[in-house]
Amino acid sequence: MILQRRVALNGIWMDELDDRIVISGIEPGSGKENITATDSAAGYGQRVTGNRRSTLDLVVRFKFMLRSKTEELMAERSQLLEKVNAWAAAGGVLTVNYKPNRQLNVILVQAPGEGSLWDYTKEFSLTFRAYDIPYWEDEEANTAVIGGSTQTDEGACTIEGSANTQADVILENMSGANIKGCTVSVGGKTMAFSQATLAANEALVIDHVNGLVRIRIRSAGGTYTSAMALRESSSADDFMVSPGACALSYSAQRACRMTVSWRNRYL
Repeated sequence: MILQRRVALNGIWMDELDDRIVISGIEPGSGKENITATDSAAGYGQRVTGNRRSTLDLVVRFKFMLRSKTEELMAERSQLLEKVNAWAAAGGVLTVNYKPNRQLNVILVQAPGEGSLWDYTKEFSLTFRAYDIPYWEDEEANTAVIGGSTQTDEGACTIEGSANTQADVILENMSGANIKGCTVSVGGKTMAFSQATLAANEALVIDHVNGLVRIRIRSAGGTYTSAMALRESSSADDFMVSPGACALSYSAQRACRMTVSWRNRYL
């Protein structure tokens, strides 16, 4: 049987939990957006200057292929529903077969109760919600690399998709000596670290966890220490970049290599 709609959590397909589970529909929500800023315009009151998507829902509707009203099959329907709810409860990375190479980071916000299991035609539904990253993202990250043997370098990459995305940066000290101070720029946004010291083979790492920026120094041995307090106050809060051409650059006391990675996002 060819299934037109399939959904997986953390690589486990829902219909493969049991061949009697039939997905009858997957309904993506449009996403809820919040106004994030207003600005006063003389004579016109306030105007909206920006908004941010805060949630995105996905509803999965399903049935069980158990077409009979017996106590034995009612018990089987109950067991199947428990299996589905246990699979959904973990949340995590959600994928669907009609959006190849894209993913959604979700939690479960609504699971079905048993209701009347005597009704073998009953349709159930699960509601998943994306909070931290309410966009479909590329499953695999994209990367761009500049530098390697120079103190400064400039480059560019192309951000695809239809929504702003967060860029991760690794600035590696390639010189074999200490570096005192560095600056990195992505998409016109700059972070400066005049008091940061990178020893030989150490790296400044700017990445994201659950949608929040994290800044650390990675030692040559692979351990991390926080560098959030070393960011200059005039620096950008985050590397949030828009689809299109994206400029990349760095400046340091000695030779470095800068690696930028991102996942294209889609509404």
